[in-house]
Amino acid sequence: MSKISELSAPLASFALKRPVTVCMFFLSFLILGLVSSRLLPLEQFPGIDIPQIVVNVPYRSSTPAEVERLITRPLEEALATLPGIEEMRSNSGENGADVVLNFAWKDSISARSIEARERVESMRHTLPDDVERVFIFQFNTEDMPVMQLRISSQQDLSMAWELLNRQLKQPLERVEGVSRVSLYGVQQREIMIRLNPESLSATGLTVSAITDILNQANFTMSAGYLETDYDRILVKPAGEYRNLDDIRTLPITTNLALGDIATVNYELPRPTDGRSFNQSFAIGLDIFKESNANLVDVARAASQLIDDVANSPEFSGINLMMMDNTAESVTTSLRDLLKAGGFGALLSIIVLYLFLRDWRTTLIIVVSVPIAICLTLGAMYLLGYSLNILSMMGLMLAIGMLIDNAVVVTESIQQEQQATGKIQDKDTVIAGASRVSLAIIAGTLTTAIVFLPNIFGETDQITIFLEHVAIAICISLLASLLIAQTLIPMLLSKIKLKVSAEPPKPGLFKRGYLRSLRWSHRHPRLTTLFTLIIMASTALPFSNVGSDETDVAYNDRLFINYHITGQYKLDEVEREVNALEDYLYANKDEFELENVYSYYTPGYAMSTLLLKPERTLSVAEIQRRVRENMPPLPRSKPVFGFRGGDNSGVQITLQGRSTQELEELANDLIPMLARIEGLTDVQTATSNAKNELRIRIDREQAERFGLNSSQVAEQIGVALRGRNLRSFRHNPEGDMRIRVTFPEYFSLSLPELQQMVVARVDNTLIHLNQIATIEEVEQLGNIRRFDRQTAVRINANLSDMSMPDARTAINQVMGNVQLPDGYRWSLDGGFRAQQRQNSIMLINMLLAVAMVYVVMAALFESLLLPSAVIGSLILAITGVFWGLWLTGNALEMMSLIGMLILMGIVVNNGIVLVDAVNQLIDEGQALEEAIVEAASRRVRPILMTVATTILGMLPLALGDTQIGGDGPPYTPMAITIISGLAFSTLTSLYFVPHAYSRLLYWRSHWGMVWERSGKPLLKRKQIT
Repeated sequence: MSKISELSAPLASFALKRPVTVCMFFLSFLILGLVSSRLLPLEQFPGIDIPQIVVNVPYRSSTPAEVERLITRPLEEALATLPGIEEMRSNSGENGADVVLNFAWKDSISARSIEARERVESMRHTLPDDVERVFIFQFNTEDMPVMQLRISSQQDLSMAWELLNRQLKQPLERVEGVSRVSLYGVQQREIMIRLNPESLSATGLTVSAITDILNQANFTMSAGYLETDYDRILVKPAGEYRNLDDIRTLPITTNLALGDIATVNYELPRPTDGRSFNQSFAIGLDIFKESNANLVDVARAASQLIDDVANSPEFSGINLMMMDNTAESVTTSLRDLLKAGGFGALLSIIVLYLFLRDWRTTLIIVVSVPIAICLTLGAMYLLGYSLNILSMMGLMLAIGMLIDNAVVVTESIQQEQQATGKIQDKDTVIAGASRVSLAIIAGTLTTAIVFLPNIFGETDQITIFLEHVAIAICISLLASLLIAQTLIPMLLSKIKLKVSAEPPKPGLFKRGYLRSLRWSHRHPRLTTLFTLIIMASTALPFSNVGSDETDVAYNDRLFINYHITGQYKLDEVEREVNALEDYLYANKDEFELENVYSYYTPGYAMSTLLLKPERTLSVAEIQRRVRENMPPLPRSKPVFGFRGGDNSGVQITLQGRSTQELEELANDLIPMLARIEGLTDVQTATSNAKNELRIRIDREQAERFGLNSSQVAEQIGVALRGRNLRSFRHNPEGDMRIRVTFPEYFSLSLPELQQMVVARVDNTLIHLNQIATIEEVEQLGNIRRFDRQTAVRINANLSDMSMPDARTAINQVMGNVQLPDGYRWSLDGGFRAQQRQNSIMLINMLLAVAMVYVVMAALFESLLLPSAVIGSLILAITGVFWGLWLTGNALEMMSLIGMLILMGIVVNNGIVLVDAVNQLIDEGQALEEAIVEAASRRVRPILMTVATTILGMLPLALGDTQIGGDGPPYTPMAITIISGLAFSTLTSLYFVPHAYSRLLYWRSHWGMVWERSGKPLLKRKQIT
């Protein structure tokens, strides 16, 4: 018996000597696990920092070219010195700039965020003076809203901000566990000071002078303390506005108040966007939770408050619709997992009983599962992990494997009792447990060790998320190993099993297997040929299994992007949205729609199609039906949206010097790419050109009237854009914005703008068109840059086409295109992300194979014999591709995760078999007899563990359970594990003994060759 095998003897011996201590130990962990199940934070995703920083600079009513020159380029130059930047992207639009920095997942994004703030602060003085704020965002998975509410009504809700803020938003903010509530789609009133340009020019004051007077009059400060003989009193001068009359009566000059040259009133800001839900005006409300709060508890409390508010008289006629409830998705996923796990466990128990034919032994084996799960929950709580969809996925995957060690130990003990005829002898129990100790230690370690490259290797999104799956699996497997070494032997020693005097006769299946195994051993060449044919058959399914990147309706949703084709007012864009919504609702049943939610701005519109959960049509068929009779819209070209983000979908990036030239190249390429069969909705991601009024000031003429260019430009800016002042703080609903601007007709009419008074000379009014010329020119909708170079991105959707096929077709088309000097193209989005993820997964799988070999070599103390077990992995891969092909599934990320898990499971059967052969050879048996005897002893536990693992996965393979309730389905992963494990088991029962005997033969053969070739050489040396 090996030293490693002897390690189990003290554990089993201790358990038999101190049964009460062992029971109390596991009872303590059972209680800890039950308590931890309530204390563990329940989340959708674990708290993970996304390696991305976004710098946002709002700059309203500008031009993309101006924003790029004044804001984007200086920001890029300052931020480019940050270490570790993998990609820099920027977007310059009419309302500001966004600079996006992507870093490696291993970087500390908090440290990078601090450095980015320092860089921005150091160049802040170079930005335009009227840039008010620079926002720097970093993201965490916990930053996503846990609930999204949509508020709609047939009545006008434009003035409902105070009602919603007071009755809904503020009460929700007081709910325990809620960190913040965001209300959008309805705006708070603001105090609008509209200056009369004629009266302003009569005072001789500029706009800047007026705003300075207004800001200086609205202040509060601490001036220190006044100390008397008895008191120390804080002195606080205050000059804040307390009502509108304070603003109207503010002295501007000796004889004039502000009310003489301006009107001061409450106004609603002009809407810049709109929302509709079920063809009614809608308002959005997002609820965020604290990082340590329980997701389900927060959602339950918030939902109860929302229901109470909805039933209140104030909200009569107002609909509160829950559009997103993350807690519901998580609980649905948990419920589906528990249902699938429970059904799988029931099937496993039934099969286990059919093998054992003893309910007591079956119960002892089964009891190891809840104990291992409780041990895992307790360890996760102590290690600071949360209970999320990833850790629950790991627990679900582990359930089918938790009884493996208990089954092997139980079988070994029963065989030892059968051989000795001693039923409750402690030495027999210890001997039985020790006999398989090496096998179960090696099997458990190889299953757990395949995840190490994902935890400690190259860091990427998939490996970070897999860490939480791996932790749950590894802890539970180690717990099952401990249970199998201690609790199982102790419980088996307490029951009296029925053992016949004669060993039971093997059944028909076993006799046939042993007979065929003996034939296989005696015909090694034919066995090798059959094995090679089976391995070669992988080429057929491999060539037919593609990579699935087609659109799926996660969370039962599809998205339509309108792609507005010009510059239109908000009302015009709303008409486009209404026209498409009318078409969708007219065919609501045909498209299997439940609701439609739309968001639109003057240059952008998006509709979200909420599909019926129980639908009969595929996503591709729904998209086809919607496209088929979609009415032509005059101002937009609606297409189905993409799977989201810059790392998904079909994306082609063109880079060069001129945005206009890039746009022309993209327009030439779009028809060529659209002809590729399988590519749909091909278009650029940039906005179309817009019109710009360019005002050229005649400096000489302006100087003649005592003006300069900056004064005129400032007055125009205040007339159209306005200027913010210090807020009004005595509003009962909170701070209220104060803005200075001109009458609204200046921003609605070009003739009025041309006739705007800019100065008064004597008694003559000077108008804008007297000192400036106004011309209308075309300008770009926005300017995008990638890695500090101007770029345009072409997007497309896939229809019955895989990503590799799309890559090949696009390369063929682009290979025939000659781009101008200085311009280049690249495949981005899903192409780059998929290539990177597949590369990382392939490397990690190879590392996992190497580590599995290292573990087995160390435990077997052999460099050759583990090769017999490793070979079974190839047969598992063959089974995987046949299973995916026959079931119509693709090789996607969930399938790759299944293959990774499979690698750790498959070798267990070979380890159990090879370990038994080694023991019998050490006892003096011949190779053939040792192989047949070992197979006879181990085929039953192998089939039992494989059957329980497969049946545990079967509900996931046949069901429609999704990650998180609305994410990717578990089906491809379950099918990968089931097909690979089943195929490799059937073949490995022959291949592993065959490879074992062949390796021993080759080692003996080449050893003799080496020995014979060495003797003559040795004799020649002696003669010399």
